[in-house]
Amino acid sequence: MMIFPFLCIGLYAICLILLWRNVRVLEQQLPPYRIYLVAAMAVAMHAIALFDVMHVRGDVIISIGTAISIAGWISAVLYLLLSFKLKFMELGLVVYPLSIVAVLAGFIQPDNAVPVSQFSDSVRLHMLVAIPTYAVLFMAFAQACLLRAQDRNMRKGTGGFISNLPPIQSMESYLFVLIICGFVLMTFNLALGVLTYQNQSGKILLFNHHVVFSVAAWIIFAMTIAGRYAIGWRGELAAKWTMLAFSLLFIAYFGTRFVNELVLS
Repeated sequence: MMIFPFLCIGLYAICLILLWRNVRVLEQQLPPYRIYLVAAMAVAMHAIALFDVMHVRGDVIISIGTAISIAGWISAVLYLLLSFKLKFMELGLVVYPLSIVAVLAGFIQPDNAVPVSQFSDSVRLHMLVAIPTYAVLFMAFAQACLLRAQDRNMRKGTGGFISNLPPIQSMESYLFVLIICGFVLMTFNLALGVLTYQNQSGKILLFNHHVVFSVAAWIIFAMTIAGRYAIGWRGELAAKWTMLAFSLLFIAYFGTRFVNELVLS
């Protein structure tokens, strides 16, 4: 039903407004449970909308639009759950706007999208791991955006709502928790992809755009983690490399699918 995506967008927008108010006005903050309640309703509506759009002619379709929407939904769920433990509600300033974009992306359903039932079990497992990987690393990207803004704000001393964010050391710690979790998932999925391709074609690897961009992103994430613990990378430097790595990963999957499904058809 078309009503669920629009309800979801409205609820995400309310979450964003409430969170923006809390960050801007520290003296009159709303209780966090109110934002959590609206966010829980939003992810529930998002799940219903996804279920509706993915089931076509008795089969499950994962197109570029639904893949983006699923990744956005997982990000919103992870953000909601982690906010209870890590206390980084400010991350929603980036997560919620992109969750709205993810809901809208769910409407993109190319006619040439292949049903999931036509893939092998190993390919389905590869897809099952890939989307949560993108979701976790998207959250790392969102955290990197806030960290970079916070680092620049601290250097310039301009104040504003950025100065109300948690201490920069905490923001960095949260960022690397997300990067490491996403990197582990990404490593597993890349290995799974290599094994799947080898079993199907007898070759070790096919160097197409998807593989090249994915491997480049993996190398940059590995370099960022190594730079953190071996050299002490912090602040804007760590944030910039994280943003670059995620951008390459986004192009690797969604960029190539966009060309295949919507441009080349």
